[in-house]
Amino acid sequence: MQTPALPIVLVGCGAVSQFFYAPALTALEGAGTLKVEALVDPSAESLAKLAETFPNAARFARLEETPIDSRLVVVASPPKFHAPAAVHALTHGAAVLCEKPMADTVADAETILAAARSSGSLLAVGLYKRFFPACEALKGLLEKQPLGRLISFTVEEGGRFGWQAASDSFFRKSVTPGGVLLDIGVHVLDLLLWWLGEPETLLYRDDAMGGQEANCRLELAYAGGARGQVHLSRDWATRNCYTFRFERGVVRYKVNDAAHLEIQADGMPSLLSGTLQGPGGRPERSNPQSFIAQLQNIAATLQGRETLRVPGEEGIRSLQLIERCYRERSGLLEMPWLTPGETTTAQHLASL
Repeated sequence: MQTPALPIVLVGCGAVSQFFYAPALTALEGAGTLKVEALVDPSAESLAKLAETFPNAARFARLEETPIDSRLVVVASPPKFHAPAAVHALTHGAAVLCEKPMADTVADAETILAAARSSGSLLAVGLYKRFFPACEALKGLLEKQPLGRLISFTVEEGGRFGWQAASDSFFRKSVTPGGVLLDIGVHVLDLLLWWLGEPETLLYRDDAMGGQEANCRLELAYAGGARGQVHLSRDWATRNCYTFRFERGVVRYKVNDAAHLEIQADGMPSLLSGTLQGPGGRPERSNPQSFIAQLQNIAATLQGRETLRVPGEEGIRSLQLIERCYRERSGLLEMPWLTPGETTTAQHLASL
């Protein structure tokens, strides 16, 4: 007997929903896994845009007006609005998938977690890069150590900001309290926490001067002796590569290349580079397929067939580390192109 399609309420019809959720939900509707029953957004324009993809879904300006009992509520609004939407859904009998970051502050994320524990409802966080075959394979290399112990790593991610956001909420500190670290840094730090656990020490700098950071650098040290450097940017090109140096080799992962790794083991005549293979020699899932895989995991968990892979308790960890970075910020990022006078002004603004 076929399992009934899971009913979905999609909260937030902006860029994240249009570019990520709409294709994934469409594919899963076609497979009979789920059905988008309602769209929620205060913007009539955004609702109308997404209704082109889901014409049979009811439309609501507010979640409070929406029937949500026994449904999966996908919260894909700006982070400032995650907590009220998620708490409302959890306390009214719905399961929740909260897009990253889980909230704009740890305090709000803890409020969401408390609501999930009190209600007993499922709470998942949208950290879909854990479903990348390349990231799963890297976790295996770090845990099983076929190349020996990890010595060091470097992470470079980002480039000129080109996200087609529906509003300026990305750049208003009153709405989004952090910059690049609270954006792409959520995925980066979540993966590092998943792979390596909590760092023992950190050194963090950014270029925020009273506003949001466009660039940041983070140095991490771990109990096992490994050291790492992370550079994130919103305004200039990086190599978009993670490089891990082990005792007996080097592994490289290209950002968003979901099923591809480069491995150079000591003694090998050349670099081993290729697409990971799944059962039967089929290529492993792509980036969009990994996004779908997270939704499939949530549906299967609600049906009692799987265990939730990214619960709220995991989703909050990257946010906790981000707040630690901001709290322990050790100064302004070096900007050698500034004149001495500009540097003095920048340092003053950064200290306010």
